[in-house]
Amino acid sequence: MSRTRMRTRALAAVALLGLLAGLLALPPLVAGQGQRIEVQLTEFSITPNSITVTAGEPVTFVVSNTGGAQHNLTFELEAQGLEQTLFPTNLQPGETREATITFDTPGQWVMYCPVGNHRALGMVGTLVVQAAATPTPAMTPTPAMTPTPAMTPTPAATPTPAATPTPAATPTMAPAPSPTPTAIPRATPTPAPQVAPATGRGGGSASNALLVSGLVALGLAGLAAGLAARRRMT
Repeated sequence: MSRTRMRTRALAAVALLGLLAGLLALPPLVAGQGQRIEVQLTEFSITPNSITVTAGEPVTFVVSNTGGAQHNLTFELEAQGLEQTLFPTNLQPGETREATITFDTPGQWVMYCPVGNHRALGMVGTLVVQAAATPTPAMTPTPAMTPTPAMTPTPAATPTPAATPTPAATPTMAPAPSPTPTAIPRATPTPAPQVAPATGRGGGSASNALLVSGLVALGLAGLAAGLAARRRMT
């Protein structure tokens, strides 16, 4: 940091301290300390001739007698029957006094010198007492808006587990039906042809042939019946 900058900062700090010291040395401000009014009384006038004050606030009058006779100062609101003399004794020529008085009733008062016939000779003035201004109510600070709470996120729906497919029933193979044995029709034995008795010599050969044929047929029929019976047993 350069020396110039350091010097500037030091001077600024000294100036700030001096300002603070000056502020502390000032007399404290007193709220509602009222007015201070200087009044001069002489033969036969009041200066200033018109004064305005505020109701409810104290007013300090600094009164000087600049004439050659005694004087005093009285305030009167005839409509309300109010009257107030400022000093209990009159001011001597060249004397200065002060007194504090508060006017509570607004209106147009009369101020005059109560000594002798000084009022009739012109030592009269006007005192206007104004109603105190209604203080403006301090604005109520608008409360800060309450922050809207953040919306709680809706939890995602838990997915429903897919239904486990029920395994299809394994078709049960019906037992193969046992083959029903087919009944083999029993061969009806063919009746042997009846051979007519041969007559004569030549008829004997024919009879023998027929007999042999019949025997063969019977044998074949018996064989077929035996085979059929065997199949049924198996």
